[in-house]
Amino acid sequence: MRILFAVAPLTAHLYPSVPLAWALQSAGHEVRVASNDGLVEEITAAGLTAVGLGERTSPPAPITDEELDRFSDALGFEPGSDFDELWRATRYYLVAACKRYHPDGEGRPELADRLVEAARSWRPDLVIWDPACPAGAVAARECGAASARMMWGPDYFGWIRGRLAERMDDPASGVRADTDPLAATLAPVFGPYGHDFSEELLLGDFTVDPLPSQLPRPDGLRRVPMRWVPYTGAGPVPEWLARPPARPRVCLTLGVTGRTVHDGRDERVAAAFEAVAGMDVEVVATVNAAQLGTDLSVPDNVRIVDYLPLTQVMPTCSAVVHHGGFGTFFAAAVHRVPQMIVREDLGSGLNSTRYLEARGAGVTLHADGLTAAEVGKQLSRLLTEPSFQEGTAAIHADITAAPGPGELVPVLERLTAQYRERG
Repeated sequence: MRILFAVAPLTAHLYPSVPLAWALQSAGHEVRVASNDGLVEEITAAGLTAVGLGERTSPPAPITDEELDRFSDALGFEPGSDFDELWRATRYYLVAACKRYHPDGEGRPELADRLVEAARSWRPDLVIWDPACPAGAVAARECGAASARMMWGPDYFGWIRGRLAERMDDPASGVRADTDPLAATLAPVFGPYGHDFSEELLLGDFTVDPLPSQLPRPDGLRRVPMRWVPYTGAGPVPEWLARPPARPRVCLTLGVTGRTVHDGRDERVAAAFEAVAGMDVEVVATVNAAQLGTDLSVPDNVRIVDYLPLTQVMPTCSAVVHHGGFGTFFAAAVHRVPQMIVREDLGSGLNSTRYLEARGAGVTLHADGLTAAEVGKQLSRLLTEPSFQEGTAAIHADITAAPGPGELVPVLERLTAQYRERG
């Protein structure tokens, strides 16, 4: 059969789907991966066939505070509650993900049109799409394919949809179907193709979910569990990495996507460098020149590497310091590496830190007010306290309890036949 993956133009969204794409391809199925042209090189480097969708000729309309406030009012979370904190950490990114596929300034959907045209032309049997690429649902509908979401993190859209549906069932909330902000945000994506907003379009026929079952998720959705198999890019192994480290090795990484968010020196890097300067460790820091700034002193025991696949370095590490992204989290967890998450107010960090701490596999610090003394203290604990190794073993057991990508192939074949025939 033919399978089309549709992903938003971010490596953090592409990489979790690569092992499944490999498994399907190795089983004899035809696989293509569609995304903006900026991701084509990463797709082909992974040994997959890329379908470039071009780039927008004009940016989508900016996200306004008024739009975000409409969501906040409709959701009605108690101010200061855990759910309110999570929503405020993710709301901008959720709306931005949808608006990437809105019509441009001249009314042309562009990226969505190209994805739909690629699907109509190639006629895939199954479209597996990133929740941050809602046009993937339209592409599946337009070519009569089965429609599946592929998660790369928590199910934010399912969570928000469930909350809005709950509020619409409560007359006292004042939220009605005609005031649903999620439907309004997705109308410009679905509407040009004659499709009204629906839960089936938003959530697909089923969801491939690589997150361990111990993490929270919305109820009532058809999920296909899959083991998270880390893929973080590829490249030759450096000579220095092929040798066992003489001292405990610590990896410092703050994610590829985060490099575009921070402008100038990253104070998290500065605090970590100050902390490890006097420690008997070897640090591999995957940071670039912008994150270092112009005046940051690099300790003698720190090796700067602009980019290195985490799957190469993580098996040699005794600890990792990172931002909380799920790609890094699972690359470390699979190799049972204790973790220090330096969290900012971003969605993945909010979820991964609670899971990490509940399992006793690491510690969490907040980027605001971060000090070298606290980084050093907690890093020493990770390197010396046996309980953290026990915690990493627990998370590893959680991950490996799910079937691997290869085991999912016959499951996806059956589901594709079921939903494609229905279409």
